[in-house]
Amino acid sequence: MPAADLLRSTAVALLIGFLIGAEREFSRAEMERQPGVRDFILIALTGSLCGLLGSVWLTVTALAAIAALLAVFHYQSPERSGITTEMAAVATFCLGYLTSAPEATFGPTLAVGLTVTITILLEAKRALHHFIRKTITEQEFTDTLRFLALVFIIYPVLPAGGLGPEGVFVPRQVWLFVILVSSVSYVGYFVEKFLGPRAGARLAGLFGGLASSTAATASLARTCAEEPENAGLYWQAVLLANTVQFPRVLVILSAVNPALGQALAAPLAAMTAAGLLLTRLTGRPTAAEGQRPALRVRNPLRLGPALRFGALFGVIVLLEKAAAAAAGNTGVVTVSALGGAADVDAAALSLADLAHAGRLPLGTAALGALLALAANAVVKTALAAQSGAPGLARRLALSFVAIFSAGGAVWALAR
Repeated sequence: MPAADLLRSTAVALLIGFLIGAEREFSRAEMERQPGVRDFILIALTGSLCGLLGSVWLTVTALAAIAALLAVFHYQSPERSGITTEMAAVATFCLGYLTSAPEATFGPTLAVGLTVTITILLEAKRALHHFIRKTITEQEFTDTLRFLALVFIIYPVLPAGGLGPEGVFVPRQVWLFVILVSSVSYVGYFVEKFLGPRAGARLAGLFGGLASSTAATASLARTCAEEPENAGLYWQAVLLANTVQFPRVLVILSAVNPALGQALAAPLAAMTAAGLLLTRLTGRPTAAEGQRPALRVRNPLRLGPALRFGALFGVIVLLEKAAAAAAGNTGVVTVSALGGAADVDAAALSLADLAHAGRLPLGTAALGALLALAANAVVKTALAAQSGAPGLARRLALSFVAIFSAGGAVWALAR
């Protein structure tokens, strides 16, 4: 190893031992006996020396000796019950080794980053204990594990391609919708818990609309059916989720086909303005605002409704693909509208690509995109009604009529 790299690895090992050792010194009780900052510096330097020499037997022997000394020291200190300091010492040895390991190109940088992370975790002992024991319930932790299983266990093992004739059924696409519905409910639950019911519903609508306005509508409508006394609040959240959709679609179209984005800029801007105005009007305080019932605490993750919505989404996708196969190229606009019922982004991207390739007139592509948005609005209204929230479905239908009337008027004037 060059002299400059040797000095750098040694200096980094000294820094690692000092940081972790200093944190352990600060956290030590007045009469408590445990390794201090000098011990941690020596442990880090020992690890660095083992990495420099590259001897496996020396490394194993040194780590075993340090572990034995720590065990003896621990059992000689009956006033201490935990082993956090001992585990920190073992981690310090490994980080010291990482600074000098020849096979780790970014060893020193990674070691410093991990050291800072470990030091922060050690320092946040009280906050972490309070968060685990007092803030998070067992049900919330269990549902968090279930949510992670949806994303990182079930989704990766599903077939990536389509199944059935001509690949009409795509399991990952359907399961992704299940994840989106579940994530809106999951994130909304914790936002509501920590920021309050009104902020929770609004932010759930905002972030859900950025990810999938259909999934956000399905999730919020389901919760509204369980809490009819808060229907006005959920109406506002659903409106916000669907209003965010219009600028999102405009950005997608402009990125693929700037001419199509320019053609739809005015009607989509009018629809966004109308949606924001309705959101503002539905969020105005009323005389009974102070008596608004609090949102009832519920489980963060409920898979049954999300799976039902996923099955419905899968049926819609199958119908859309069957219509596309039957209509051929002559029914592009109709098929795009049917496709928008399942996925507006996919329909908009398809139209933008066809127009960009010259296989579809710009005006026809713009009309197809608007029809896709309208068909998607119909599906969302049906989802709200199917969720057991007919009042929300009626309000949402009237809101969509106002929003699309504004967009249609601007579109007609532009034409």
